[in-house]
Amino acid sequence: MNEAMLMIILRLVHILGGIFWAGTALLIAWFLIPAHRSTGAAGMTFISELMIRRKLRFYLTLTMILTILSGLGMYARLIAVSDGQWASTTMAKVLGFGAIAGIIAGGLGGFVSGSIAAKMAALGKTIQDSGQPPTETQNVQMETHQDTMQSVMRIVAVLLLIAVAAMASARYL
Repeated sequence: MNEAMLMIILRLVHILGGIFWAGTALLIAWFLIPAHRSTGAAGMTFISELMIRRKLRFYLTLTMILTILSGLGMYARLIAVSDGQWASTTMAKVLGFGAIAGIIAGGLGGFVSGSIAAKMAALGKTIQDSGQPPTETQNVQMETHQDTMQSVMRIVAVLLLIAVAAMASARYL
């Protein structure tokens, strides 16, 4: 495979993956989580269906990994073919800044929100297995997890907006 074809493939994976990742993060942070919270048990059923049974969480994680790896691959190739000179350009610095925002978003989205989601799922299962309505303590715990999840996802979404803005504008700066 020649250099041009490799860069085209990496660029397509990066752009298409970034569109899906950033768009989904924005949708989750500002629309799905608030809707889930306001609809109670029905919202929990919907989120479970979407994230677990429909495997959105898996596809989002896979897309995040492919987007980050393809971006790092392109960055490394541009440094390699320029004997390191490209790294000192404004374009490289802006892309690097966007990459850092994206990688931090990936860490928060993958690890922090994953941990919170696991806690919410375990609490939901405990409530469901009891056959009783949630206790006041369980309601408070679930609300705390939901507050944290919403905050983390909004930070992820903002970081991804920063990454997208950097990627879109780097060539022109």
